[in-house]
Amino acid sequence: MSLQTLKNEVERCIRCGFCVYCCPSWLAHGKFEYYSPRGRVILMGSLLNGDVKLEDVVESIYSCNTCRRCLLDCPAGIDVAELVITARWHILNKLKK
Repeated sequence: MSLQTLKNEVERCIRCGFCVYCCPSWLAHGKFEYYSPRGRVILMGSLLNGDVKLEDVVESIYSCNTCRRCLLDCPAGIDVAELVITARWHILNKLKK
């Protein structure tokens, strides 16, 4: 997935939060938004817009276990796990340079 496609998917998120309550990572990290699917989408958008640094989002991105449980509750049909996998790929490629 290209960065532009990632950005387009991030922008489709309506921030409703239905994905949050079913997320095992969110539950395991004390219900902190940073570790929720919605939090990850917001962070990815902020990173793509240059509002945050890479080191500010890496922990959140890598805490996702990509179980896709959030997809079942997302009314917009956003596959956050796929976005996370794509973000990880781009992060690794950026770190290689």
